[in-house]
Amino acid sequence: MPNPFIPRLTVHDWSEKIGQDPSEHQAALTRLLKDQRRLSKFIEENRESMDPATSGVTVYLVGVIARMFDLAGGRLRGATWEQVRDVSAKVGAEVESLLPADASFVERARGVSWRAQPHILDEALMALFQRETAEGETDLPDAEKVKVYLLLWVATEVLDQNWKTAPGYTGDTSYTYVHLEPKKA
Repeated sequence: MPNPFIPRLTVHDWSEKIGQDPSEHQAALTRLLKDQRRLSKFIEENRESMDPATSGVTVYLVGVIARMFDLAGGRLRGATWEQVRDVSAKVGAEVESLLPADASFVERARGVSWRAQPHILDEALMALFQRETAEGETDLPDAEKVKVYLLLWVATEVLDQNWKTAPGYTGDTSYTYVHLEPKKA
């Protein structure tokens, strides 16, 4: 049975709190990335095809996603190479149906019915494609945003496979898109 979904408003709240005070979560992010060394290695290998600004953002965002599973409670085991390869192939098989990186990309990405933790992935889509860039922040080209999203999707799928919820955790049992307005820069 698949894991229940972490509710959208909870995901958004945690994302905002981590973004507002990353130093408060830095030790946990570092620990979680270290515990997920195979997933971290996969991200590092794939970020070689990205712009330097993009690669740093990707590792940080994978840490944020791992932190959300951590905050939800339960147990998060380390990923296996087999899981990473299998999920990467499954996500890769969807790429052709998602492209091009145009105005409809986000809607097509949301439409993939088998996404694990779709609220986490909706938050990633919002952060990458819908929020305004803050002053001094680099706005990534759409092709780079797609690369980041695909890696975050792989990470979310793998983390969800390795997450055993805490006893009594209820979460959402079905997915309905919840629209949230991105914060102004």
